[in-house]
Amino acid sequence: MTEFDELIQQQLKLADQMIYNREEIQKLEETLCGSDEAMKTIIVEKKERLLHLEEEFERLIENVISTFENTPIY
Repeated sequence: MTEFDELIQQQLKLADQMIYNREEIQKLEETLCGSDEAMKTIIVEKKERLLHLEEEFERLIENVISTFENTPIY
């Protein structure tokens, strides 16, 4: 079960990163001043990072499910 536990821990850390990233994007969007291109670029980069985190999170979910299904129950 240690592999399963490690995957769950990774999943929790990734979820925390995703939440933080989403909140950061929201704050940036709220403070966006008109056509400030630098701020827009930062927001786009952060959204791309969030997308990557979400993809990694889904991959971890698949690994957790697979590991759980393959873990013998005593």
